[in-house]
Amino acid sequence: ILVNASQGVEVSTELVWEYVEKFNTPSMFVVNQIDHEKSDFENTLEQIRNRFGNKVIPVQYPLNQGTSFNTIVDALRMTMYVFEEEGGKPKKVDIPESEIGRAQEMHNQLVEAAAENDEGLMEKFFDQGSLNENELAEGLTIALANQQIYPVFCCSAKQNKGSGRI
Repeated sequence: ILVNASQGVEVSTELVWEYVEKFNTPSMFVVNQIDHEKSDFENTLEQIRNRFGNKVIPVQYPLNQGTSFNTIVDALRMTMYVFEEEGGKPKKVDIPESEIGRAQEMHNQLVEAAAENDEGLMEKFFDQGSLNENELAEGLTIALANQQIYPVFCCSAKQNKGSGRI
């Protein structure tokens, strides 16, 4: 479900959601136009959560938004993507210390959501305190298929930034 970063949840978002509910369709949200001068990812995310519930879980967020947008923090893979001006394939870099807390909190939400849908994964989560990347992917796939989570991604489709993950 595509949501405009400067406009937030709109009537068209509501209409698409009606189809999601009617046809029991696994879905995710993509907040687009992060590069717009009036983009507000946090407000848009809050609107999505308020309207569609606590199953909405952000996977990533823009480090800088607006016309200077070029960086996404990915909490699933615990890495940061920095895009060249022309977009395309980003450079992977470490998440800065100033963002580690927020990224780790988001990562923990994803791990918990993954573990909640499989007893084996839940046991591993309690025993080890985390899940490896394959276990996390398995659990999130189950959660997404069962509509237990609605992940949120961000991008600028126009600038080809964040439209594909590596």
